[in-house]
Amino acid sequence: MTVLWAWRQAQLEQAAQDRAASPRPRRHQDQPKDSLAQDAPAEGPKPGDLGYLAQLQQRLRESVRDVRSVVARLAEVPQEQRTVLHSAIAADQAAAGRGFVWLLDHFDQPSAVVPQLAQLAPALDALIGPHSRQLDLFEAALVEAVQTDDPDTLREAWRFVVGWLRQAKAMQQEDTPFWTATVVAHDQRRDDVAVLRLATDLPYPARAGQRAVIEHPMVPGAWRPCWISAPPADGNRLELHVQATPGDDATGALVHGTRVGDAVRLHRAEGEFVIEQHGRAILIVAEDVHVAPVKGLLDELAARQDDRVIHLFWGVSTRDDLYDLESLREHAAACAHATVHPVVARGPAHPYLSGSLPQVVVDFAEWTSHDVYLCGSPLAVGVMRNMLLERSVPAGRIHAVTLDQLATTPSSR
Repeated sequence: MTVLWAWRQAQLEQAAQDRAASPRPRRHQDQPKDSLAQDAPAEGPKPGDLGYLAQLQQRLRESVRDVRSVVARLAEVPQEQRTVLHSAIAADQAAAGRGFVWLLDHFDQPSAVVPQLAQLAPALDALIGPHSRQLDLFEAALVEAVQTDDPDTLREAWRFVVGWLRQAKAMQQEDTPFWTATVVAHDQRRDDVAVLRLATDLPYPARAGQRAVIEHPMVPGAWRPCWISAPPADGNRLELHVQATPGDDATGALVHGTRVGDAVRLHRAEGEFVIEQHGRAILIVAEDVHVAPVKGLLDELAARQDDRVIHLFWGVSTRDDLYDLESLREHAAACAHATVHPVVARGPAHPYLSGSLPQVVVDFAEWTSHDVYLCGSPLAVGVMRNMLLERSVPAGRIHAVTLDQLATTPSSR
């Protein structure tokens, strides 16, 4: 049911029908034995059942006469009693209503419903994995919200939906999962940099220091990694920093062609930019827009009351490029002992440090007693790492991350 509001992109319906013409092999999915998902038919309706689905669809229409009221009652469930489905419906009741209507209209067409569910594969991990009891809890809430004299019809229909969810889970192994997100704020900080705030239709699991891979509808099929500066709040809101690359239509569309209300798609969050919980004083060196994930890491350090000394150097080309300095300083101020050092490579720098970022860092102090974290382009990270090695910083204390893969960086998957 988490998919009910994600179907607002009408063009996906045609794609689902196209895929239905080429059935995919199903894989068995083990489920907890106390879950409703365990009892649902592995392959949905058996041969000859399609006529019955039409009958069940008609009974559903008679039971669910006021979709808007049903959605409103589900959204009003107290926070402590909510499943992830309740929370998602409460986040966008209008879209949830459209999704309910879509499902009612297509209930007799499982070949269209299942591929649509597969498009929302990330949600299926939570619903049909360790948390699949949520399906059972939501069934009871749905029956109560509909307020029907025929609850058996709802329960029977729900078992079919769960069966289709299981089929969609099997398809997940073959289709790239993604989240649909709506742009709720677009703040262009520089000619080449924008900060996007997104609300995903479904909870988007991500940690501080990770990156999201995003697709803009203006350039379909072109996925680009972007740093997550603020991991999801309330499960489905996050902030991304995007830099337009010359000649790249995809990043250009995200920075220059995006408007509030636009729908984008996200792959799973990836990357392992993590500051170890125990260790020495910390040196962080970030190049330009690659400072974004550092904000989330500073929040983590502050939350766990880490009292280590932190020196953060942020290097940019000109003083005007310090597009996020005030926010960065606010995050650093929450830490016990964190200092931000802006570094300007060209032109007037006062009151900041001036010069090449790697040179400024190695000349500023002796870093052999620090744990070092580098974040930037592959070239910048490589130069910085080599200069620190030349100054006797042990290689084992240097941790390097970039939006692109480095030979010295472990795979993020």
